[in-house]
Amino acid sequence: MEIIDILISLKKKKAIRVLVIEGSGGNFSSGDDMKNMGPDGVRFKPLSDGSRMPHHKMVRLIREIQKPVVALLSGYCLGAGFELALSCDLRLAAADLKIGDYRSTQAQCVMSGASWFLPKIIGFGRATEIILTGRLLDAKEALEIGLISKKFPLVEFEEKSKEYLQKIAEMPTRCLGYDKTMLNYSQNNELFPSLQHEFKLYCKNIATKDFGEGMYSFKKKRDPKYIGR
Repeated sequence: MEIIDILISLKKKKAIRVLVIEGSGGNFSSGDDMKNMGPDGVRFKPLSDGSRMPHHKMVRLIREIQKPVVALLSGYCLGAGFELALSCDLRLAAADLKIGDYRSTQAQCVMSGASWFLPKIIGFGRATEIILTGRLLDAKEALEIGLISKKFPLVEFEEKSKEYLQKIAEMPTRCLGYDKTMLNYSQNNELFPSLQHEFKLYCKNIATKDFGEGMYSFKKKRDPKYIGR
């Protein structure tokens, strides 16, 4: 619920150019709280938006925010934490990453989007094998199959990820937000409505200050200086 509150508060703040989600203590997330799960364990009241549990609203907000959302992954990224990472736009990883969804080995199903996100990211066959076997992937394999965007040595992870994030933060944020919205829309729509949706947002983008800066800097043959608006 705290993450949801933060996402809602940051959703429309124009000064925010990129959102970053990372764990503490050297790990992204150990996953579900197994001790409090079961027939008499954790129960959630449905949220006002119809979500059956807070996790669902959290991943929906991440997809709806028209800004890049980046997960910084190190150590373990498991279970519900794995699903949180899948909902982000980009995943940067340290070389010590162990990522996957072990819950099938504990007779638990996925619950917060893995069955939707994972096939779209790495393909249906690979997603099926990972979810059904519950095995963990290292950073090398995760990069090879496209599960993560970048892999950095552990000792350089903080420095290299900051450099990457800085580049994203200096890009035209509104344009990236429209691109993200287009990508989301295309996942569940055919080509023609997707083309119409693209053009609608394209027209909105050409009215931004960053679009004008992009055109002007190109003509002047200099690097653009975007403000995210």
